Amino acid sequence: ISVPIAGGACAEKKMAPPTEKSSGEDDSREKSRIRRYLAAVCIVAFVAILVQHLLLPEPQPQKKDVRQIDVFLKQMEKVKTGFPNQRAELWTRARIHLQRHLLTAQPTEPVSLILTAGLRAERTLHCLAQGLASTFSAALNASVLHIDGASKASEDSDQVKLDIDSKLQGAFEGDKPVAIIHRFEELPPGSTLIFYRYCDHENAAYKKTFLIFTVLLGEEEEIPAKIRLSVVEEMVDDHLQKKFLTHGHPVSFDRMDLDKYGGLWSRISHLILPVAAEERIEHEGC
Repeated sequence: ISVPIAGGACAEKKMAPPTEKSSGEDDSREKSRIRRYLAAVCIVAFVAILVQHLLLPEPQPQKKDVRQIDVFLKQMEKVKTGFPNQRAELWTRARIHLQRHLLTAQPTEPVSLILTAGLRAERTLHCLAQGLASTFSAALNASVLHIDGASKASEDSDQVKLDIDSKLQGAFEGDKPVAIIHRFEELPPGSTLIFYRYCDHENAAYKKTFLIFTVLLGEEEEIPAKIRLSVVEEMVDDHLQKKFLTHGHPVSFDRMDLDKYGGLWSRISHLILPVAAEERIEHEGC
């Protein structure tokens, strides 16, 4: 009786090694399955990325940006042909200034410039402002707001300020991201403080906008063709100070003073370009 029991014990001892070997093979097969699964996931992810980059079309905003710049440049060349007497750097600087803004998907501030001229180029000044405005508005398929400072010269400063604010807000929230403020120097001084709101760099209320200010230098017949732009800037600065600053009055929050003027000037004087008279335009208009 003891022999079968002993033989059974021996049989049990001999069965143990195959059980351990089978467990090891199972672990190996499981690891192999995991590796194959991970490899398959990597291949699928790689193919998905490849399809996205090679087969799918470019995002629409990029195509839109290219189209905008193309329209802008073509319109700029068209405007340029109508003003042959202007200095070359006017077109170069204006193009770079505006194109940089159009190429920025999320601009941090609006873009603005000042056009200035002597009395002989008064009509050319206005027409060129309209031309440059058209380059930007055409690129955006939008319209242009016109504000005439001379027509508001005798009006109440506070009322003009409210009126300009209302017009700019309505335009910039609508389909007019471009505004021409013609004869800026004729606006009631206090009313110009509203441009703190619209030209205050990163704090400006609307950043995807373009403001053109025109300043007629009433004491100049014409701006010399060879004059440096830094000198032109000084001429405009001096002229606006004479028009806007009244000495002898107490300082108040709604009245223009030297400090407020300095703040305004720093916000609108990014680029100042002189305009030469175009004889045809001075006689026939735009």
